[in-house]
Amino acid sequence: MKRILSMLLCLLLAALPAMAEMPEATPEPFSGDFAPRDGGSQDETLTVEVNGENVRLIYDNSPMYSSVQGGLVQASYYAYGADGDTMYLMYIIFPETAGAGMVISPEYAAVTGEECSVVFIVSTSAREQYYFSSVAEGLVYPTDSDFSIAIDSVEEGASGTTYAGKLSAKLVCLELSSGDGQSTLDIPETPFRFTIGGGSQAPQAEPGTTPVPEDMRKV
Repeated sequence: MKRILSMLLCLLLAALPAMAEMPEATPEPFSGDFAPRDGGSQDETLTVEVNGENVRLIYDNSPMYSSVQGGLVQASYYAYGADGDTMYLMYIIFPETAGAGMVISPEYAAVTGEECSVVFIVSTSAREQYYFSSVAEGLVYPTDSDFSIAIDSVEEGASGTTYAGKLSAKLVCLELSSGDGQSTLDIPETPFRFTIGGGSQAPQAEPGTTPVPEDMRKV
């Protein structure tokens, strides 16, 4: 469900009516520490300030959440909040053709016609908030959102492709049922680095057959 939701957000202009009909999630409370799944590196982190709290998100290298499909790289990060009830999820989605020295932005996507997104989800036991800036069919949505994904290096290795660069964004929290913009989340320039398996990853399960992850809050 998490993977499907991120892909819908990437194609928001077409998917918004369908998302409005989706039932609200009712995540279960959780507590305790977390560690990267499937041997992910503690070095692959990204820090964002949310409501005065510096949140260190760690890259999730599970192919259920981070993958290369359909010409798009999707990198997933997550963290638990200090209150024990908040979970933060972040996606960086950009074209697989991205190379060192490229700056991926709404302006870039408008020229190339490629899809890209930055998505940030704040999930608690009471509600979920969706902050994002997404480009599809050459249009940025929400209209007053923005992002910049600067690729500093792309390195091929035995374990996959390592992308490193800097991210900045102005994300808008959208009410999915109405499409109205609410609050904004500003992400100043922050470095990122992650290794993704690319074409060597196992194919993703079709909707309805996706196995339930161990971390139920990531569904």
